[in-house]
Amino acid sequence: MDLFNYAYLGLFLIALIYILIKEREAFALKILASIPVMLGLVYFSGSFFVLPIYLFSIIVSTELYTVFFYFPFAIDVILIVLSIFEKFVPVRFIFASISIAILLSMFLDKNMRKYDIINNEKKGKDIKRETYRDYFQISTGIITIGIFLFDGIRGRMLILLAVLLIYLAGNILYLNNKNRIADLVYMMEREDTKLGLGSMYLAAGFLLVLAFTRSLPLIYISAFMIMIGDSLATILGMKIRSKKLFYNKKKSIAGFLAMLIPSFAFGMFFYIYLYSAVYALGGTFAESISNKIADDNITIPVSIVILHLIISMV
Repeated sequence: MDLFNYAYLGLFLIALIYILIKEREAFALKILASIPVMLGLVYFSGSFFVLPIYLFSIIVSTELYTVFFYFPFAIDVILIVLSIFEKFVPVRFIFASISIAILLSMFLDKNMRKYDIINNEKKGKDIKRETYRDYFQISTGIITIGIFLFDGIRGRMLILLAVLLIYLAGNILYLNNKNRIADLVYMMEREDTKLGLGSMYLAAGFLLVLAFTRSLPLIYISAFMIMIGDSLATILGMKIRSKKLFYNKKKSIAGFLAMLIPSFAFGMFFYIYLYSAVYALGGTFAESISNKIADDNITIPVSIVILHLIISMV
């Protein structure tokens, strides 16, 4: 175990030195912002196994939509598989390493920020395309909830596999977009936006929730709010005319209630009304300010995790 532990540390240091020498501009800020995250991961996990997984996840998200993506992605997958099957570290730390690395990298990457701004500007412009997109996301939410209902907490491994496949498929289809599958996927993408960007944010966001809880009720309500409630807000917000929110003129009261009420009702199956109301209101508010801060697939899971940590301490 100690030998593998130091081998992982050595791989991390070699990769870190290489990217800071070869691509300092692309990685310097991300690594600097990652220092407290990496220290926290090592401290709480008690090992160095998380470090190369975290670093290669940053490299993967930075090299997204390029041919070079496949090399760090392959290394990252091998490290993840070894860590899980050899039980080097509790799986929640692997989830945390992947999700935090991807979300932080995308948030700080100037290209990803540009893609995200375009994505938000195009939201709701094409009602037909937006509806296809949201129906697909609702279907994804139903399937995700079904996985956990059927397989319990072990369903996390299927979700991890799905997340890795989403990133791989997104890169493959973007670089090889002259086929029927790519055409079908592009039908659900907003105009002039990167292929699968929203799905990648969603996948990393939901993985963040899985990193911080083993509570199935919280996983159920998180999947509902991130994948179903958010889509209902978009669909009904586009189709029902109503006043805009006083703190965000790009979001409507109809969209806010379209997410809040179903999320609260769904949460009542698993929580007492107070906790259900807290999660529903917190997640809905996070969605309603998402265009001012970050993608809603980031703001919703982050708000759920923060609320979960606060409630756990009360």
